[in-house]
Amino acid sequence: MPTAKGSDAVQRLRRARRERGDREMNVWVPQQIGAAIDEAVEHGLFRSRQEAINRALEAAFVRKELKTVT
Repeated sequence: MPTAKGSDAVQRLRRARRERGDREMNVWVPQQIGAAIDEAVEHGLFRSRQEAINRALEAAFVRKELKTVT
């Protein structure tokens, strides 16, 4: 069972993330994708599942304009 001290720490972390503009989204992923994420983390490509998922979402949805010199 979680301790009050642990619960307080989680609430502070969530509050800080909300204040910086982050949103919590819960999603279900197919087993194959979950296994691939875990494998990438195990091999050191990412520090955590969260980092791996954030990088994939950024690559798919955040458009970066190409810098061109004219």
